[in-house]
Amino acid sequence: MIKVSTRNIVKRFGSTVAADDISLDIQDAEFLTLLGESGCGKTTLMRIIAGLEKVDSGSVLIDGKDVTHLPPRERNLGMVFQQYSLFPHMTVAENIAYGLRVKRHSESEIERTLGEMLELVRLPTLRDRRPMQLSGGQQQRIALARALATRPSLLMLDEPLGALDLKLRRQMQAELKRIHRETGATFLFVTHDQDEALFLSDRVAVMRSGRIEQLDVPGRIYRNPVNEFVADFVGDVSLLECEYDVGRRGITVKGEFIPMPLDGAPRHIALAVRPENVRLAISAEPGGLRGQIEDIAYQAGTTLYSVRLANGALVKSRGLGAPSPDFVLGTPIRVHISDCHVAFPREGGR
Repeated sequence: MIKVSTRNIVKRFGSTVAADDISLDIQDAEFLTLLGESGCGKTTLMRIIAGLEKVDSGSVLIDGKDVTHLPPRERNLGMVFQQYSLFPHMTVAENIAYGLRVKRHSESEIERTLGEMLELVRLPTLRDRRPMQLSGGQQQRIALARALATRPSLLMLDEPLGALDLKLRRQMQAELKRIHRETGATFLFVTHDQDEALFLSDRVAVMRSGRIEQLDVPGRIYRNPVNEFVADFVGDVSLLECEYDVGRRGITVKGEFIPMPLDGAPRHIALAVRPENVRLAISAEPGGLRGQIEDIAYQAGTTLYSVRLANGALVKSRGLGAPSPDFVLGTPIRVHISDCHVAFPREGGR
């Protein structure tokens, strides 16, 4: 069942096209993320759905009803921002109950919902505190509880975790996922953080210049990007320019051959190589591509090696644990690439 639809949305700010004929369906109970760099149009699209921006053309439907020209208060939406936006003079309980009182719910219903929301965000003992007495993570959970209390048709979250430190951010990502699962609510999330989008979402819409480049489940966004922009933007990737040998079913890089079946690939390609597809070996080992270690970065449990190949291209390899004593800066090595299935055409061997 479709909960929210946008149909051919166009929005311009002067000569800048922030939304370029965007059509999008958000399913009931789905967690959908708009992912893109700053200025790609993701927040503008959210604001259009919320009624905070007027469209130049197109329409917005919520629960099958055309709400394009309705004000925000008549769209039954919830919003959570990076700044929390809690009322500082109110207690936690008063903040959560605010929307219910505006909608004139009974006191018994308000009290019941308040208890449910405090249990949902696992802060039942903090109802009488004020926002200044809470940590950043607690404030964000109260903001989430307040937004969910009115049972919105769609909960919109605009970079809500951006102000948190890394450890707390990861904890809140897990909390968001749990809360979405337990409530069955429909979430529309905006972020520029690829890891966050892949972790949280049922589907991800990767945006660029006011358009959706790819809309798909996280695994396919990562493993089967539709173009070079998506491949480069989502995760770590090296685009290795090479030639595909149809007869031998493999790639050639400056005379060196690696078996690599790529059905339907043209002769001149850029192979999308993820760090997990690359294995390093000592230079005496046969096969692979010649290279030299150019950089080593230890990243909390893994090591990322940057390797310069003989043709000048840079590829990366990630290994578990601390850096290997066999691989130091300047070490000549062999690079073995496997399980790469995505290649983009190149013209004339560019």
